[in-house]
Amino acid sequence: MEPRERRTQLLEHAARLFGDRGYYNTSVSDIVSSADVARGTFYLYFANKRKLFEELVDSLLLRLTSCIETVEVHEAARSPKEQLVDNLVRVFVLLCEERHMLSILLRGAVGLDREIDDKLQDFYREILEAIENSLTLGQQMNLVRRVNTRIAALAVLGAVKEVLHALLDSEYSLDSEREIRQQATDILEIFSIGVLEDGVSIP
Repeated sequence: MEPRERRTQLLEHAARLFGDRGYYNTSVSDIVSSADVARGTFYLYFANKRKLFEELVDSLLLRLTSCIETVEVHEAARSPKEQLVDNLVRVFVLLCEERHMLSILLRGAVGLDREIDDKLQDFYREILEAIENSLTLGQQMNLVRRVNTRIAALAVLGAVKEVLHALLDSEYSLDSEREIRQQATDILEIFSIGVLEDGVSIP
């Protein structure tokens, strides 16, 4: 097996074990046993378990970022709503494919290790900034009304995280792209239209 394939194999087995057992209940011995490689092979690629974990998080952040495309506004472009739904669908599809990593991000080792906590907080800070930048760009394009973009970004991130929590708990079924697209459409409609009936206002 090529070195790159062996490295990928270790990452994949570690992600599964971290997701199933948790970061602290998974040892290097567990990872090499699951991947069926020698312990020395692990240390050829990773200094320790934490470095492997950090690479998993960084890789997921990079792939999530690549899912988000800038909304285009011109005659030939599809509607902004369709483009935004497509962005959400790509994010959800990726996270559905990476359920073990999703479990780590939502239920990881928070509060048990300062460095791991910092890594997860950095991950969410990057996501939050990306959402906020998208909202600011939307305002510049006259697609988003004038709101506090930081509060709006926190609300979007919180809502998406709760939907993903429900996904892990099997409250929602997202087993097909059609179901994923419906969830993405529902989320976008709640944020773009709200929950009040047309014409209803709160005094």
